[in-house]
Amino acid sequence: MKKIAIIGGGAAGYFCAANLKKSNKYEVSLFEQGQRVLKKVKISGGGRCNVTHNIFEVRPFASNYPRGERELISPLHQFQAKDTLSWFLKKDIKIIAESDGRMFPTTNDSQTIINCLENEAKKNQVKTYLSHKLVRIVNKGNRFQLDFKNNESLEFDRVLICTGSSEQGYQLATQLGHSITERAPSLFSFKIKHPTFKDLSGISFADCQLKLTFKDSKKSFKSSGPLLITHWGLSGPAILKLSAWAAREMKVANYKATLHVDLKVANLQGVLNDFKSNKAKSKVSNVFPNELPKRFWHNLIQYLKIDSDKLWADVNKKELSAMMDSIAKLELNINGQNRFKDEFVECGGVALKEINLKTMESKLVPGLYFAGEILDVDGVTGGFNFQNAWTTSWITAQNITL
Repeated sequence: MKKIAIIGGGAAGYFCAANLKKSNKYEVSLFEQGQRVLKKVKISGGGRCNVTHNIFEVRPFASNYPRGERELISPLHQFQAKDTLSWFLKKDIKIIAESDGRMFPTTNDSQTIINCLENEAKKNQVKTYLSHKLVRIVNKGNRFQLDFKNNESLEFDRVLICTGSSEQGYQLATQLGHSITERAPSLFSFKIKHPTFKDLSGISFADCQLKLTFKDSKKSFKSSGPLLITHWGLSGPAILKLSAWAAREMKVANYKATLHVDLKVANLQGVLNDFKSNKAKSKVSNVFPNELPKRFWHNLIQYLKIDSDKLWADVNKKELSAMMDSIAKLELNINGQNRFKDEFVECGGVALKEINLKTMESKLVPGLYFAGEILDVDGVTGGFNFQNAWTTSWITAQNITL
């Protein structure tokens, strides 16, 4: 009987376990270094689990991966978002889309996904071992010796490493001759202090256009979407997407950059001129563009040193110009990044050129497989990183028993 080891009790590890059908030809053991499994699944999407995204064409879906866009096309042809939905539906779990494309179980509870994965792994007689930290893998030619921190050593015929962005997995991959591409945090918010955001934590803008520039580089990055003011600066989908695409450049710049913000007020100049003409006797503080929150507008006119009691009739050209620049061309200094400790994503990982992406087997070490975030693949926010886990671990499950 062949022995298979899965290293890592996250989304990729458990999805592989859930797809390794019960067989008398092999036995499967899953090792997790912590005391709990599926921790990221538990907290994803605010505890609802953002399973995937409702784009069902492979190339448009793949375009949401700053690292791995081209390489993921082939794997996604094997198992993509619609296959994920079908897989869970067969387990009586329906996944539905929200208006922004993110997809969640109808229960709106990540425990639904956790219970499903654990039950399927149990059905397949996968044995799970908690608090088992693997410190070394020795390649013995046709077998692997796994040495654990508790001095236990076990041998296996096939090994899947799917340890996410933990240091453990990168060390194990390096021990076995694999190279790790440059790593950097991804999907983080920006630390920004600006008078217009003072005491506005929780206030959001429905649609903004962003551009990120650097002092010592000609490179720039653009993003659009919802923007959220936080205690420390700015977050929201538009910021998280920007941080993903610019992850390595932001790290090099020590998270110092300039953010150019267009709050996208339709026909801004016309709107402000209309206020001056048709709301002439109204106070500046009481009449403002519909797209802007009232508290933000009050901060803005205070920042521009415009008297809140001033009438629109008395607003001069210089003040109108300053308003337009602060709404459509707001420049903000970024002075750091803020990560969600348990939910963050990291770019960089095992170099994809060293992996057979049709099987997820190592090109360097026969019998060794990789899946999930340990690979040099990372997606923007919205369910794309989980889909990478489902796709690569499903492919692994189809091939690791051969």
